[in-house]
Amino acid sequence: MGLTVTISGKENVVPGTSYIITPNHQSFADILALFVNLPTPFKWVIKKELLKIPLFGKALGATGAICLDRSDREKSVKSLSEGFSRLSEGWSVLIYPEGTRTPDGLLQSFKKGAFMMAVQTGMAILPVTCNGAFKILPKKTFLFRPGHIELTIGSPILTKGLTVADVPELMERTWKAINSRLNPAYDPFS
Repeated sequence: MGLTVTISGKENVVPGTSYIITPNHQSFADILALFVNLPTPFKWVIKKELLKIPLFGKALGATGAICLDRSDREKSVKSLSEGFSRLSEGWSVLIYPEGTRTPDGLLQSFKKGAFMMAVQTGMAILPVTCNGAFKILPKKTFLFRPGHIELTIGSPILTKGLTVADVPELMERTWKAINSRLNPAYDPFS
């Protein structure tokens, strides 16, 4: 497909440790880049509608993704709990905290789900910044342009001892960690 990837910050991942991985979501191209390059085993948390996309949905479902029904909050919480209980030691969970792809390449506001799970499980947040995927495959288009994606893994954000009251601050801290490495002017074609 002509997609190349560099990844920095691998030293921030401790082998055998479980994380809640929270990357920014630029496009479907970042899914491929993360799947192939993250140095830790993980399961995706996805909206169930993605399973309906021809070929892509079937492939994503085959990864053992945790599917959420976003129209039913109670079912979503149950799916997350069941998904976490099926994980073995050292497996992580990847949740896009924006909830959907960015429409403009900028980091959008976060939803609470990943952060609620982090404080409930005590798993550290692993912030990941993706640059380049937005221009390779923008939202609302299927025109894929070969290019280069940069992934940066930030330092884990510890959550042990935090409570639900700490979620807003945890969200802000994670947003800042991801946004500090985001480069909207990044040219994946040069």
